[in-house]
Amino acid sequence: MNKKAIITILLALVAVMLVIFVLTGQVKEVKSVETMAKDVQEHKKTQEDAVLTYDTSALMNSASGFTIVIQEYVKQQMTNEIKMEGFRMSKSISIGFSPIRPIQSDSIETVTIRSEQQNISSKELILKPVPDAPETLYLYDKVPYHISALSLNTFIPFALYGSFWWDPEYKTCRFCGEQELTEGTDTNEFFKHSPHYYIIGVIFNK
Repeated sequence: MNKKAIITILLALVAVMLVIFVLTGQVKEVKSVETMAKDVQEHKKTQEDAVLTYDTSALMNSASGFTIVIQEYVKQQMTNEIKMEGFRMSKSISIGFSPIRPIQSDSIETVTIRSEQQNISSKELILKPVPDAPETLYLYDKVPYHISALSLNTFIPFALYGSFWWDPEYKTCRFCGEQELTEGTDTNEFFKHSPHYYIIGVIFNK
């Protein structure tokens, strides 16, 4: 038997073995599976409302409830203050915002406040277009405050919700600064450049 015949026989044996593997299930076809609803929900968590949650358990024994306060500012001057009362004291407070979108044409933002006691309240905030931008854009984002201490009967800021500003040099909208704000510090980039913003905070009632 010459060398060519041996190679031919070996190739035939390999082909037979592959057929046997397929028939016995040892070689499996890769199939796409149907996307489950659970997977869709997990993915949507990164696209839906952005939520900031604060631990307020330190005041559970000393505060009876709290009031949500929303202060509106135009160029660092407070123009309006809204108070939302009637919240029972809770171990945590969450503030929910809509996700930021590349181009936003909606001039209303709905902020939702939720406590562990199932107190839920929403407030519509009026947004303003980015000044000097070449088209009408309503672009806002949130920045949390660092809470070092909680106290009674004092306004404690939890979050800034501010407008982007137009950068004429680079011809783009910006919203840049510290990732976390500190109470009493109004020299941050957000305060200096954001033309319109809200500060959302809490007063804990004795």
